[in-house]
Amino acid sequence: MSELRLWARVHGARVRWMGATTDGGEVWGATRGVATRVCVTAPDGRVHPIVWRSPLEPATDR
Repeated sequence: MSELRLWARVHGARVRWMGATTDGGEVWGATRGVATRVCVTAPDGRVHPIVWRSPLEPATDR
C-alpha cells in the first residue's frame, strides 16, 4: 500500500477504494491516464457484499 501511495503522489493521482475480493481483502487503486496501479490487501475477516456493476446496463437501484 505504501508503494501505491508513493506512485500516486509522484504521478499526481488519487488512491481510491475499488472494491473487495471474495475472501475479504480490499482492492485499492490509483489511475493516471491509461495506467492503473492496484494493491490488494490481505483478508481482514470482514465479509464484503459482492456487487455487480455493468458499464453496459442502466442502473435500476440508483
